[in-house]
Amino acid sequence: MAGLALLTSTCLGAPSSAQKGETAARSAKITELSRAGKYLEALPLAQGQLQTLEQKYGPAHRDVAAALNNLAELYGHQGNDVEAEPLLKRAIAILDKLVGLDSPEAAPELNNLAALYQRQERYAEAEPLFKRIAMRPGC
Repeated sequence: MAGLALLTSTCLGAPSSAQKGETAARSAKITELSRAGKYLEALPLAQGQLQTLEQKYGPAHRDVAAALNNLAELYGHQGNDVEAEPLLKRAIAILDKLVGLDSPEAAPELNNLAALYQRQERYAEAEPLFKRIAMRPGC
């Protein structure tokens, strides 16, 4: 299972082609700050992006799911799994309705929830998620 975590740990929620302009620029800034380990600086940008996307598209859109995933990742990097878990579950629920959980689009969110469970030593919950991801080609 640890090998699966390593193989899939680089899956990030990607914005859909619908994201353009300011939203894409904000996504790039959040990614840049996150890669630099500046999670506290990235957090308010990610929260604002989620709010903007929810206002623009409603609560059940692919871009909202990606924003939830990315915000959860920031919380996870800060060791705040309590905040991250419900965001990931919400993102997964959105994707389940829109594209189904067997879609490659759902892999980043499933992976990140599995990794969260693994960090918390909730292996029985992590393993089926990792296995589901491993059954798909790529992410």
